[in-house]
Amino acid sequence: MGDVLSSGPDRPPWRPPRRLITAAAAVALSAALVVGIVAVSGSDEKTPAAPLNSSSPSPSGSAFPDGPDAITRAGQTPGLVITGLPLPRNATLIKRDRRAYEGPSTVVLRRSDGSLGRHGAVVTYPVPRPQGGRPVHVGSVSGRALEREITWPVGGSYARVRGDLPQSELIAVAAAVGVVSGRPEVDPPPGLSVTATGTSRPSSIHEARYSSRETGEADELSGGLTFTGVARCGGLEDQLYVTRVQTAGTVHGKPAVVTSAFGGNGALAWEPVPGVVAYIGYSGAQLDEGAVAALRRLAARARLLSPEQWQATGPTTSDQTNDFGTPG
Repeated sequence: MGDVLSSGPDRPPWRPPRRLITAAAAVALSAALVVGIVAVSGSDEKTPAAPLNSSSPSPSGSAFPDGPDAITRAGQTPGLVITGLPLPRNATLIKRDRRAYEGPSTVVLRRSDGSLGRHGAVVTYPVPRPQGGRPVHVGSVSGRALEREITWPVGGSYARVRGDLPQSELIAVAAAVGVVSGRPEVDPPPGLSVTATGTSRPSSIHEARYSSRETGEADELSGGLTFTGVARCGGLEDQLYVTRVQTAGTVHGKPAVVTSAFGGNGALAWEPVPGVVAYIGYSGAQLDEGAVAALRRLAARARLLSPEQWQATGPTTSDQTNDFGTPG
């Protein structure tokens, strides 16, 4: 028997029924739609990610782009990164002190020409009973004076004021201190104003670590470690008045100082917003003019991250006692 679909000279060419043509067309259209949908739904895996903008955090191993500092809201602790440098994996840390609020509290005061660690004072309460020093009168009570500090009894314990102001002004600050609900309050003497209040120890320190060789400043910093840090507390400034500081121009328009109070061989510190201390430090070479110049260059490239951007870097969190400003 011949092929039933073949056409011979005695039969007209075979034509499929109209309904079969319609069904086949519908099947073809459905297949095309399915292919199109699959192509669209799978496009996210093939489309390259959008480039980072100035407000986006950079993933580990990628260099942070330039951009403005993040807006720091009241009570927030931002992070600090160096733009143009890759951030190694596990290089960001949150050093958390869960008991910071159980420790001493501080009030930071400044003159109108004051800045971080200069032309101001820090009141800390409570502190241990003073040892040594010469007696001074603070209002109606007797206190003890050492260089740059006064300690006196108040509120059932002792308070301390440290600063680079003349001793007569430190005594005036001490006389203006009261204690309310276990925390110090100050009615500032003329010429001074309160710029920040809070804990003596930072409840968290946000730190990033870099190889000094990766920063391009290896010669000045002699290899080793370069680190950034941000903390909110009065104890950091209190320590600046203990160790003394060297002025170092400005960082993003804010007066900066060089200090060894934050660990390592030295650090460049500034106050981007009242009550928040940011710093870039290193461990390696001795602190000299070349190292200070290198820190200034790195600080010029530094950028604040919001808490959300900082969390996106995947920081490691550790519980510890952040002992900046521990009374002593």
